[in-house]
This record gives sequence, structure tokens and C-alpha cells, in this order.
Amino acid sequence: MLSARNGAEALEVAANEPPDLLITDILMPVMDGFTLCRLWKADDRLQHIPLIVYTATYTDPKDERFALGLGADRFLVKPMRPELLVGAIGEVLEETRRRSGAASPRASSDDPVEVLEQYNEILFRKLERKVMQLEADIALRRETEEALREKEEFLDTIVESIPTMIYVKDARDLRFVRINRAGEELLGFCRDDVEGSTDYDLFPQDLADRSAETDRQVMGDASVLAIPQERIRTRFGGARILRTTRIPLLDGEGSPKYLLGIGEDITDRVTAEMALSRAQRKLALLNSITFEDIQSAVFSLAGYLELERGTSIGGPRQHYVDQQTSILRSIENSLRFARDYQDLGMRPPAWQNVVHTYLLAISHIDLTGVSRHLRVDGLEIYADSHFEKVFLILAENVVLHGKNATSILLRYREAEDGLILIFEDDGAGVPPDLKERLFERRSTGKRGLGLFLAREILSITDIEIRENGEEGAGARFEIRVPAGGFRFASALAAGEAPSTTGTSSPELEPGSRSRSEEETGA
Repeated sequence: MLSARNGAEALEVAANEPPDLLITDILMPVMDGFTLCRLWKADDRLQHIPLIVYTATYTDPKDERFALGLGADRFLVKPMRPELLVGAIGEVLEETRRRSGAASPRASSDDPVEVLEQYNEILFRKLERKVMQLEADIALRRETEEALREKEEFLDTIVESIPTMIYVKDARDLRFVRINRAGEELLGFCRDDVEGSTDYDLFPQDLADRSAETDRQVMGDASVLAIPQERIRTRFGGARILRTTRIPLLDGEGSPKYLLGIGEDITDRVTAEMALSRAQRKLALLNSITFEDIQSAVFSLAGYLELERGTSIGGPRQHYVDQQTSILRSIENSLRFARDYQDLGMRPPAWQNVVHTYLLAISHIDLTGVSRHLRVDGLEIYADSHFEKVFLILAENVVLHGKNATSILLRYREAEDGLILIFEDDGAGVPPDLKERLFERRSTGKRGLGLFLAREILSITDIEIRENGEEGAGARFEIRVPAGGFRFASALAAGEAPSTTGTSSPELEPGSRSRSEEETGA
């Protein structure tokens, strides 16, 4: 069996070693099958050798008629079952044998112009079909590309609308290749900073090491990993708690190609759960304290009643009656205390506007003659629902114990580990030996009980309070709020990172006068 790559080579091979049969395609380089057939049948040395056209490209009936008209012995269309092809070849050879070596049928037309016209017509028709097919393919490709573009835009819209951080990393070097809007807002980085970077470019060394180790574990196991609580630090240093899931995306061979990460910010929920637990413990403590106080008062009251029974009218008896009255008043106060704070811990902590909460608290107190000044515009604090009571207790202390106080000021300043909210007056101040006793449950006068409760309310969300003023220069209560427990409404509205990290708003300098010594109240 001899082979040739095109019609011209086939003529050359056949001239040197004539075959018993020629099978040719039509679509070939250099010389196509039509030209080969015409020249083959015009060659006296080859015209008696049968020629079969076997094509998958030129399949129109006009193509077949043209090929047979050029002298082809058989016109077959690809593909054919092998047994049918072998049968057709056998028939052609048998027909040639019966002709006893006579030449195969010559071309139906010897007019070269007519042949050329038919040939050109076939080529033009084929080209026209090719153009039409190409146009159809281009249109289909455009439709496909448009459909893919619409799907991509649809998926992008979904990913960008999800309020949970979603990111994708390259499995080879763990570089970010995609992050959604929620991820930008959570981390405090824009996507231009994130995409193309690694954890080491964005986060502290310890956090980056831990994240990279977890990512490599997921890539190595090629399995989904869910972490109930994972702590991160944002661009501005704020700590957040995430519930994360890492999902390896595999290529066609089953190897990880990308890493899909999902991070849900559960900081507020975890903080609320912790605060609720603290509040419930404190509620149990307060209930126990109230029960003990009432039990002790009842015991004392019973004792005075026994003494009164054995005492004549006048003298000591009046003293006993006065003590009983005082004890009853103490019981009444304890019951009022229990009533006021019976729902402590029943409602979760929440973000509270300091200005609104403060103004509402002091509206219950007569502060006639005392000016009030605020320098806390936009500040919000994550605190127990009884946060208002703290300001109420502090203001009451000014009225009851702030001798000669004519002014109170609420301001803040930033600290390395959070923010300090300062409530101060210009009264006599607190003696040094009393500072440590102010927040005890039992202390001098009514001040101790109130401040004890204020401390308990604040500690529910890890907020601390202490008195840090100088005697003779007024009382100064410093409320220390941890990082992540405060934010600024102006930054929140603008979608800036300080709204979640607990850093100061760039629009308000720490401790600056947000209301020019604005007086509130009467």
C-alpha cells in the first residue's frame, strides 16, 4: 500500500509505481482531489486504474456528480463502516477486471472551460457554506460569551451582596485572587491591597503563620475544614471573632487549584453571649445580696420588737421604734433595688449612643445650678441595657456628695488598649482613703451602693470604672472601655473601619470639644 500527502505527490508516486487502485480525499493541500481526478483520467498511463473519491467535506450531490463527471469510479462519503468500504473497493476492482484492462470512463466533458466553471462553482458554494458556518459559529460564540458574561455578573452580584466575607486564594502560593465587599469592610483593606497579597503582607506574623498552616492542612487533606471560632486582627488593630470554613477547589485531576474561604463575623454574638453569662451571674449575686440584706433586717426588726415588749412607754421605747422604722425603710429600699434590677441580664447588650443615654439619665435629676458639658459626639459604646443607670448614679453622686459642684463634664480620651470615658465635676473631690471603698457594696452613705451597682453593670461587657480625681479639684470617674467595645457613628455611616475596630473617628480628635461648652438640661 502506497500513500501520498496530496494530489501532486500521488501523481508522482503512481508514475513510478502504478497502483491497482487509488482512494483519494478532495480537501488536500497543493492539489485537491478534483484536480487529481481530472489529471489522473487524462494520463494514458493511469486512466485505466480505478479511482475512488472518499470525502467528508464535499458531500453535496453536485459534488458527487462533478467528481463522477471527471471520471471517478465511485464517490463515497465518510465515515463508512469498514465492511461497507471494503465491499465498495471490491466492487470497483471487479468492474475493472471485467473491463479486461480497458480504461475507466473518461470525463463527461473534455471542455476545460466547462470543467473550470463547474469546479469554481463547487469551490464557491463550499466557500459560501464555510462563510455561513463561520458566521453561525461566531454568532453562537457571541451568544455563549454573552451568556457566560451574564452568569459571571449574576454570580458577582450574589458574592458581593452576601454580608459574609468570601475570599479565594491560589493553592500554589496562597495569594488572594478574590475578596468580596464584606471581606473588605471586615478586614479594613480595599481589594486592591488584598488581591495578589498573602497573609504575611496583611496581618501580623503570628496570625499569618496560623492562617498559612491551616490553609496548607486543607490543601494537603483536600477536605473541607470548619472552625467554630477563629480570632483575627483587622487592619486597624481591632480583634474580631469569625466562624470560618475553608473549602479546597480541585482541578480536573483532583488536585487543589484554589482555596475558597468563608468567614462570618460572630464577634457581637459571642460578646453578647459572654455578657449574658456574666449578667446572669451578677443577677444571682445581686439577688443573694438583696436576700441577705432583707434577712438581716428582718432579724434585727424581730429583736427590736422583743425589746419593745419589755419596755415601758417613753425613753428607750421611742428609740426602738425609730430603729424599727429605719429597718423597714432599709427593707423597702432593698425591695425597690430588686424590682429595678430584676431584669438585669434578661436583655443582651447593645450599641448605645453616649450622648442620648447620658441626656436621658440626667433628665431624671434636678441639676439646677449645675452646668453640663459634652465632648462625646458620635461615640457609641457596647454596654448592658442598664448603661443609663450608670450615668444616673454618677449624676446623683454629684447632687448628694459633690460639695460646691457647679459643673459636670463628660468627655473621652484614647488609650493604648481602648478608650477612657471621663465623668468629672468641679466639687470637693474624693479623699484618697475613700477611693478604694467607693465601689464596695456597703460604704459610707448611699454612694457606695450606687457605685457598686454601676461597676457591676459596666463589667458585664468588660468595662471598668475607677475614681481618679484629686481631692479639692473635683471627682473624676474614668470608665475604661476595651478595644472593640466602642465606635463612632460618623465613621459607621461612612462605612469606615473605625466603626468595628474600636478606633477613633478621623473626624473628631480625642477629647476635642464637639459642643462648644454646650449646656444641656434646664
